Amino acid sequence: MKEWIANIFRQPDEQRFPIVWPPEQCAIYDWLAKWPEATGVLPQAAMTLPDEPVAQDGEDLLRWAPGALDGVFSHHVANDSHQEKAAQVTQAIIRVLRRSSSKNMQAFYQLAKQDTPLGFIDDLLRMMGASQAIDARRLRALVLFLATQAPDRQVVKLAMALMAFFPYQQSVNILQTLGSHDEFTLYAVVAMRAILPPEEFALAWLALAKRTAGWGRIHLIERLPETPDHALRQWLLREGYKNEVMVEYTAWHCAEYGLLHDALAGEVDAQLLQGAAEILRGMISGEPGPGIGEYTYAVQACERYLAHILPGSAGDLLHYKVAGEIGRLMGEETFASEAEREHLRGLCEQIRALPEWPALIEAGLHDDDSMIFHTALQLCREQEGDPWPAIYQRHREKPESVLWYQLMQTDNPDHIAQVIALAESELDLTAISCGPQKSQGRGPLYQQHSALSFVLQDLSRFPGQGWILIRTGLKSPMTFSRNKALNALEAWPQASLPAEAVAILAEAKSREPEKELQDRLAQLLEQLVDKHKRLICRL
Repeated sequence: MKEWIANIFRQPDEQRFPIVWPPEQCAIYDWLAKWPEATGVLPQAAMTLPDEPVAQDGEDLLRWAPGALDGVFSHHVANDSHQEKAAQVTQAIIRVLRRSSSKNMQAFYQLAKQDTPLGFIDDLLRMMGASQAIDARRLRALVLFLATQAPDRQVVKLAMALMAFFPYQQSVNILQTLGSHDEFTLYAVVAMRAILPPEEFALAWLALAKRTAGWGRIHLIERLPETPDHALRQWLLREGYKNEVMVEYTAWHCAEYGLLHDALAGEVDAQLLQGAAEILRGMISGEPGPGIGEYTYAVQACERYLAHILPGSAGDLLHYKVAGEIGRLMGEETFASEAEREHLRGLCEQIRALPEWPALIEAGLHDDDSMIFHTALQLCREQEGDPWPAIYQRHREKPESVLWYQLMQTDNPDHIAQVIALAESELDLTAISCGPQKSQGRGPLYQQHSALSFVLQDLSRFPGQGWILIRTGLKSPMTFSRNKALNALEAWPQASLPAEAVAILAEAKSREPEKELQDRLAQLLEQLVDKHKRLICRL
């Protein structure tokens, strides 16, 4: 009775809604509020949200990176209308607002948590904005309740989107907290643009951009304030282009709105020059973002960038690499006029001919920085050098570098023999050959399985080498490893197979859970048996 009387006098914004999820579940908002703005980019510990499924037996579940599902959906999936789903959610919300029973709330919550709201959110906002059956104060109370209390990400996203109806500082504060996680940044920036005037939006945008590093950064860069000021343009060119996914997504936006060509017109420092190099490289690569052909001042930016490199004072391998990519771009007749292409081509050739590069490439092969090492690796191969000894030395000194793939990029059988010896001594082959399963082999327990797979996938080029590893691969729980082991055996001349190959293949066939691999094993086994019979007949 007391609760019923209290509800009569309670303001709509204070009215309560039933909790329809297990009470021990952690609210996503509470989880992220532990890391305030002063902490900068969220630490790795914060990125795994409390609603993530729990992995079993140490194996990582197949999961999207934070914000990746919505990112891929918004970039690469046709934006079809989902009016039916929007109508269902709208009606479910109306029922909750009219009578917030556990039954109505449960029905709405289960509908909202099914999948990302990205596909139907535009239709939902339009329908709700036009509805005469919605009490705005009750809706705001529901939105705040879900945004701050719900433990399921899709429900939180829906609540964030609905905050666009409520231009209050409280809404902005909640959006900033949730939007600091890449999974929610898209919904935060769209709602804040609707809530805030342009000047305030620009400030909130930059604060949020400095807290994100993955898909959240991409979503923000693609939704820049309308008129970036000088400070924001400088940040775009020096820091903003960076993200943990692909620079190609953000390069064009940073060049176009950061006025890259203007920034390169005067004196530059190393940080700006590096930013220009990364941005130009990203635009030259093109997809999935807009390519350099879409950049209005591409020719001017390339010319001014190369002019800063030409004196030879920028001893960074990145500039050697980008100069080469700009030079290759000059082969595209649609890029610029013939005279412009010829001029830029000449600048690139002068830069690539500077005498300090060979020594810098050699030094890069021994640099502790992984990015510098891999850049030097690529450039060394471009110059038809052999970086294998440096790769081998780095692996011996830093086995945690995970260079098995790079070690196999050689045509020298002696080098391959050394890699095989490394694998046989460093990998626990007994543990790896625990028996075939239908496993993708993700997670920390499968690091050695993955290492073996990198070796197996190139053994097809070296008949007779690495039989012990192939035999191990056929017994691996990783389907990928068994495929690679079988690929090698199918490519080898049968004469290079050891005598025990028939027995090993027969055992592998009897235990193989994948039908396609079973059939391939049976076919190879039949070929070996037929050859053995023909040999006996000849004798």
